[in-house]
Amino acid sequence: MSFPNNVREDALVASARHCCLCHKFCGIKIEVHHIRLESEGGTNTFDNAIPLCFDCHADMRSYDKQHPKGTKYTETELKRHRDSWYKKVLDGIGLARPAEIVETDKKVYNRLMELLPWNGSLHFIRHNNFAGFSFETARLDDLYEFMHECENPAFEFIDADLEGLRSGLLQAISEFTKTVAFQTFPTHNVGRNAVPEEWEYEQPDRFERVVNLLHDTARESCETYDALVKLATRKLGIIPDSAQQKNRGDRE
Repeated sequence: MSFPNNVREDALVASARHCCLCHKFCGIKIEVHHIRLESEGGTNTFDNAIPLCFDCHADMRSYDKQHPKGTKYTETELKRHRDSWYKKVLDGIGLARPAEIVETDKKVYNRLMELLPWNGSLHFIRHNNFAGFSFETARLDDLYEFMHECENPAFEFIDADLEGLRSGLLQAISEFTKTVAFQTFPTHNVGRNAVPEEWEYEQPDRFERVVNLLHDTARESCETYDALVKLATRKLGIIPDSAQQKNRGDRE
């Protein structure tokens, strides 16, 4: 059985739909977790409930008691984290107001647009044919700058939907650049790489697999980027500076 609707609702209101462990605002991307599992005698009561984001909830479910790694949360620790967060919500401490969330996310979004203008590296990988043709490695510089910036813990959206797309974009771009790093090689022309054209005849299966992987991860990167831009336009009410985008593109 799951929690009754009134218990679930009370827990979500008490947490303001934030994760009680990492304190991230989750919106609809939140679970109400049993502190003591039902299979171990846990009840469907408010005292046994803790709202968690998908990532923290996954940590609860994936811990292997037979082969423990790390340190599992105890029941009392989970309750202390939860009660401490509930009190902060009740006292209005630690919660950004909607207007503050928007202003913070605007700064993150503007920075992302500086790093990844639509007419820079993304435009290049969106239209380039990697099937045996060489390409300038410098045309991918935006992607590497974006990945480097993502190492900054402050470079995150507060809005859960925007942050989910940013994380997805990072994953797609990482897969693309990893394929470039391990499956393309320098040509005789300095600064250019290619999937070796001889693979098309000597290793056709490998050639097709690598080319498809490049095209698929490039397409996923661009589609995720497009979705993020459209959602940011609706949620944040801003459009990237076209002059800034053009100037960045002129340098490519």
